[in-house]
Amino acid sequence: MAKHFNIAICGSARVGKSTLVNALCGKEVAQTSGSLCSITDEMTKYVLNRTCQSVNEATNSTEYSITIWDTPGIESWTKDNVQKHFTKIMLESTPLCMIYCASPGSFARLDQLQWLVDTCIQSNIFCALVCTNKYSGGSQQRNHVLNDFHSLLSRYHTMTRDESNIKYYGNIALCTSVNSIIYEDIDLGVRKGVEGINELIFAITTSLKDEKLAAWCYTIAENESFWSTMSEKMIEIFNICRPPVEEFLRKEGKDIAIFLIPLIIKAIIKK
Repeated sequence: MAKHFNIAICGSARVGKSTLVNALCGKEVAQTSGSLCSITDEMTKYVLNRTCQSVNEATNSTEYSITIWDTPGIESWTKDNVQKHFTKIMLESTPLCMIYCASPGSFARLDQLQWLVDTCIQSNIFCALVCTNKYSGGSQQRNHVLNDFHSLLSRYHTMTRDESNIKYYGNIALCTSVNSIIYEDIDLGVRKGVEGINELIFAITTSLKDEKLAAWCYTIAENESFWSTMSEKMIEIFNICRPPVEEFLRKEGKDIAIFLIPLIIKAIIKK
């Protein structure tokens, strides 16, 4: 049995959409560039195929196909463009979520972003608004982006909690800031490592349900940093029995996702 899902990555050109895709997946699936020219000038898709091992003998294995859509720079979009792109994506299969990126200095176009968020929320697509390259423009510009995100999302739902630098708006959206790759300014003597990616992955994980959650777990299945760093939280939130996990880690020492994801899916089925 095969199941198909989509993830849409949106935002202006040169804000690090492709770099964020690679950081989320834990491997290079999207082409990136350090130049001022945008690599993604048309809608590009990256397909991840995963096999879900049966959680019991009565259940057949399931094939998950997750398509990540890297959309062209949204600054040139009109309302018709938003509808055209998302109609195409939604006709393909069930969307998991929409991740919108804006970096300090690029500033989100709130009028255009509102069309996008409206479309997603009306279609029950979870929205994650992310300030990428968080150190590239300084704290003032970063806060400007985050304040814009908060202002927009507050129109749809009050902020329900603020944890690990992530603001949640019910079960419909979140906003945060991340650093997808090492940031370094030699002249200023500044060097910042990757930051906020694991927390973003975990936040989306806790916001999705049922088959969308299962597909998201397979999207990030090869992200060793996430699974090694956040496994304790994953075990806790899905109420997974700890002894078999500890035994697996003692024997295998790696590939925890291969072991944990079927247990997470089993927990989903039980709910």
